[in-house]
Amino acid sequence: MLATSVTMAQTTEPWPAQPTVYFPQAPPVGKWRRSIGLVFTTTPPELTEEVRVSVPAVDFNIQRAFGKKFYMVGRIQTQFVQSNIGLGLRWATPITDRLSVSAGYDVTGWFGALLIKDVFNSQAYGVETFPNLSVGYRLTKDLLLTVKSEAIIYLYYRSQVGSLAVEYNRREINGVAFAFVLEQPFYNKRHVSVGIRAAYSNFNWQLWSLYDTFDRNLFYPQLIFGFIL
Repeated sequence: MLATSVTMAQTTEPWPAQPTVYFPQAPPVGKWRRSIGLVFTTTPPELTEEVRVSVPAVDFNIQRAFGKKFYMVGRIQTQFVQSNIGLGLRWATPITDRLSVSAGYDVTGWFGALLIKDVFNSQAYGVETFPNLSVGYRLTKDLLLTVKSEAIIYLYYRSQVGSLAVEYNRREINGVAFAFVLEQPFYNKRHVSVGIRAAYSNFNWQLWSLYDTFDRNLFYPQLIFGFIL
């Protein structure tokens, strides 16, 4: 009888928390969660024709909990000549010992400049917001799957080439994005995030310097890889 009780207690005990960045769970209260990695974005053929370029960006994430379910997220992506800085809030809660969900809202600002002395002087910046929902499922004890959906809402855009400037100041849905990310142990107690993100939108900040003339949504696939620190 005693052995049966012990076995039942072990099977109902919740699994231990695991370092994550995408999985919908807050970090430990009072502690920071960080990751660093790369995001590779492939250019759409409509913009570069037969040339398919995978553009890497350094990707740094940071999170801080305000409680057991409410936390702040920050993100910096940079390619040195252009960068994207974001800040957001998340509310996450477990549904079962395997399933968790979260809702969030992010605001990002991007800027870039291409300066070639006496030849070319181009710069641009803008602001976007991303209302988002995430569903996370623990496949095994230490393998986590997250599916994240985002609406892409554009707030502001300005670009300038020499003395010529173009400016948009309107709030409109610019597209949607879906991400599928796996998080698991890697080595020496380190964990990694590996996934893909598919954005279908009218604009991508990394490709602003191409000055596309398409007034329609294009497909921007991304590969995500990061070390959780």
